[in-house]
Amino acid sequence: MKRMADLILSICFVGFMAAALTATLARPPETASYWENRRLAALPEPSAETVGDGQYFAQLETYLADHAAGRTTLLRIQTGMDLALHRPVVNDVVPTENSLLPFLPADTQEPPAQVEVWANAMADNLQRIHETVTGYGGYFCYVGVPPQADARWEEYPWYLNDRQAYIRAVVAALSEAMAQRGVPYLDVRAALGLGSSADWFASRVDNHYTMEGAYQTYRVILEKTAAESGLSFPILGKEDLTEQTLPNPYLGSRERKLLDLAQRDESLSILLPREEVPFTRTDSGAVSPPTVYDLPDSEEAVVTYGLYMGGDRAHTVIDTGREELPTLLIYGDSFTNPVECLAYLSFDEMHALDLRHYRDSSLEDYIRELQPEVVICIRDYDALLSIPDNGGGSSPDGGAQ
Repeated sequence: MKRMADLILSICFVGFMAAALTATLARPPETASYWENRRLAALPEPSAETVGDGQYFAQLETYLADHAAGRTTLLRIQTGMDLALHRPVVNDVVPTENSLLPFLPADTQEPPAQVEVWANAMADNLQRIHETVTGYGGYFCYVGVPPQADARWEEYPWYLNDRQAYIRAVVAALSEAMAQRGVPYLDVRAALGLGSSADWFASRVDNHYTMEGAYQTYRVILEKTAAESGLSFPILGKEDLTEQTLPNPYLGSRERKLLDLAQRDESLSILLPREEVPFTRTDSGAVSPPTVYDLPDSEEAVVTYGLYMGGDRAHTVIDTGREELPTLLIYGDSFTNPVECLAYLSFDEMHALDLRHYRDSSLEDYIRELQPEVVICIRDYDALLSIPDNGGGSSPDGGAQ
């Protein structure tokens, strides 16, 4: 009887595994996990070399784990249990009473000597871009903004790591290196006098800034540009704008990683000019609707950070037809998006590049061809010293910072 029971159990187990494998292989292939906010492993191609050294089977195991049927359901169950048990870190997110913050492991701390090496390499790279822009009479400025982990660092529980020593070393080293080379650099935290904590500046549930934080970033960038370039263009004050807070639920990147199980109430806002500025828009050469906000169809629809500029676009051009104003090139990554929603109002044309996706030419070739009067790069502190992500070459060790 016991042998029969063991046999039935084994058959059931094998049947379950076979059914799970069949369901997994039968699913349409996916390239990314929406909730985990990451790319999924691709199906590996077998070869004599990879099969022989075991790489193929390791890669296949990773692929099957990433694409397993019911994976999201299992993740939701595990995440819910971890939140119920008040784990200090869940899915690399630190759930606090007010915010959902990124986990900062100890190995993110780097010695000051290494920071100086990176800062000088980054400044050399930016000096080349600066010389390209000034060579035809334009103005260039590199802008650093505090991400959520820095703006809200005081909200971390005392027993978890923070990167304050590292961040301060990065900002100080880069500021000194840029000053030595005569390249304009703007630290938004210092320009706004944010102090030790700036919770209003950053989202509670996402890595990016709030619309207020983006507006203040827009303002100090343009004030510095006007003062140092001698160019004339409008800088919109709050009296020139109308703020609208959307009633829609906002799903920030941290909430996505927690599968929306640790909700924090936060709403997205938009800023609209009181005097409308007509414009045309193209994305990667294709005509797009003349809007800078991807507004939802209903008040119940979930919105994400992609509300601003419709998300990350490789190449956007907005033309307001005001030829008396200068042309702006703004580049970086997703931190430029809400600033772009305001910046076009101050220029004749605004060209925007997301260097993670733009491949048509090098940054310097684009600048030489367009010759915009103003070139602005916006990077958060975490990417401040990453040469590959900032328009040129490789890092000192051949990899990314």
